[in-house]
Amino acid sequence: MAAVVGAGLCLTACSSGPSPEKRAQTQAAEDAAELAVNHVRLGDPEAALVEFQRAIELNPLLTRAYIGAGDVLIDLDRPEEAEQNFVKAVSLDPNNPRTHFKLGRALQMMGRVSDAIRAYLTSLELDPTDPLANINVSVAYMQAEEPRLARPFAERAVFLDPNSAPARINLGSIYAAMDEHQRAVDEYQQAAELVDPISPELLVNLAESLRAMGQDAQVVNVLDQLLRTNETPLAWERRGAALFRMGDYEAAMTSFSRALEIDEKHYPALNGMGVYKLNQFIWSDNSDTTALQEALQNFRKSLQIEPRQPKIRELLSRFS
Repeated sequence: MAAVVGAGLCLTACSSGPSPEKRAQTQAAEDAAELAVNHVRLGDPEAALVEFQRAIELNPLLTRAYIGAGDVLIDLDRPEEAEQNFVKAVSLDPNNPRTHFKLGRALQMMGRVSDAIRAYLTSLELDPTDPLANINVSVAYMQAEEPRLARPFAERAVFLDPNSAPARINLGSIYAAMDEHQRAVDEYQQAAELVDPISPELLVNLAESLRAMGQDAQVVNVLDQLLRTNETPLAWERRGAALFRMGDYEAAMTSFSRALEIDEKHYPALNGMGVYKLNQFIWSDNSDTTALQEALQNFRKSLQIEPRQPKIRELLSRFS
């Protein structure tokens, strides 16, 4: 019996570990990965990618090298290659929620929304408290035109990080898609208090929900705030539409004209001008035929730019 025990101890204690060559190779892989991280910090993604790939060649089981390479490839807008690295990282470390999240991001960039949702949901199964994963899966559901499914994740993201402007903007957009515009406005306004400067996208979203609520004076105020720093044809056109609904027709025409000065192919502004001219014709008891011809000309230009406008096509047909 003693001889057997002694033999067992020898088998455990005397077994050799990795060879010196293997240990050196493993260390070289770690060094390459660390050098790659330094290249990322210095803003040289191509050099970083070379080092991450060298680390993978030296140690095909080095998970962080696959993750690092995938992150660099995402930054280089090469999501197909990033996906391959993240898939490998997931296979090596399936219980790491970040690897599933990163895979989901690559899939989302590639337009594979259903696959991205599955990856994000796996990430959230492993860590339901990640605000960014909750935001991203809700965005993916919105891309799939499923605001009802997006909503609980967006609400959870705000609950987890109430001071996150992106989380509140995302939740506001979901409320708006569900025609809950007062809730959308509340989220947009809270987001506006969290950022400086306020992004143009946030102001446009806020204006759209105020428009849906019939608060055109507030729409004009919000868009005036936007136009002080960022003149866009969209903002001028939406401002013109709000002024038109308020009955300030001349100011509306000025806004539509300004939109077209910036972009002559901004067809909503052409439609706005066309509707104004058509109303001029109607207000004249159908005697101002010059206004009618100008209206029809604007509608024709608009349809040349965007043919899929049944309402404008119907107006053109009715009054031609």
